[in-house]
This record gives sequence, C-alpha cells and structure tokens, in this order.
Amino acid sequence: MAATRATYREMIRLQKLAKLRHEMELARLQAQSAAVEAENLDLFRMHESRFGAEASIVPVGIIMRQLETNKARQASLADTAMTERQNWLRVSRTIDTLSDKLRVLDAKLTRAEAAAELDESISHLLAAPKI
Repeated sequence: MAATRATYREMIRLQKLAKLRHEMELARLQAQSAAVEAENLDLFRMHESRFGAEASIVPVGIIMRQLETNKARQASLADTAMTERQNWLRVSRTIDTLSDKLRVLDAKLTRAEAAAELDESISHLLAAPKI
C-alpha cells in the first residue's frame, strides 16, 4: 500500500496529539509530586514545632504515618512519570520517523513531477516540425 502525503500528515497530526497528551500527563504528575513535597515540608514543620515553644496538636504517630504514605505515593508517582516519559519519547521518535518518511516521499514525488515535465518538454521538442 502506497502512503500518500495526506496519510503521513494525518499520522503525524495524530502522533502530535498523543505527544501532547503525554506532556499533559507528565505536567499533572509533576504537580502532584510538588504537592506531596509541600505536604512533607508542612509535616516536618509540625513535627519540629513539637519541640518549640508552641505545642502541636497533631500526634507524632499521625505525622509519621502520613510521611510514610507520602513516601509510597512519591515512589508511585515517580514510576508513573518514568513510564510516561518513555511513552513520550517513543511518540517523539515516531513523529521523527514519520516526518522523515514524508520528506522522502515529497522528494520522490518532486523528482517524479520534474521527470514528467522533462519528458513532456522533450516530446514537444521532438514532435516540433523542423524548419
């Protein structure tokens, strides 16, 4: 099956949409990771305030349990982000490959058009009456 310019362009367009989806997912994962980091900082501040002048009303066990939960959540987010990065890279390579194939097809079609024009020009010259 011969691919056409329109086919390649449509495949590239669809791959770019998939790439944007992966980028959005990566941004969402980074935002979640930043939120967990901010929560961890707050939990550490609560833990340190126990030893300061003001007394903390949150028991240490709850703080530690939440820190452990956040640690597991961060590991899960990191794994998911790594998978998304791999998918993003795969889609990026696919876009590059399709773009290269489109360039090759364009060059091939341009050469074929130039050859057809040259053949037509030569046939006109040969068919022209000689004086």
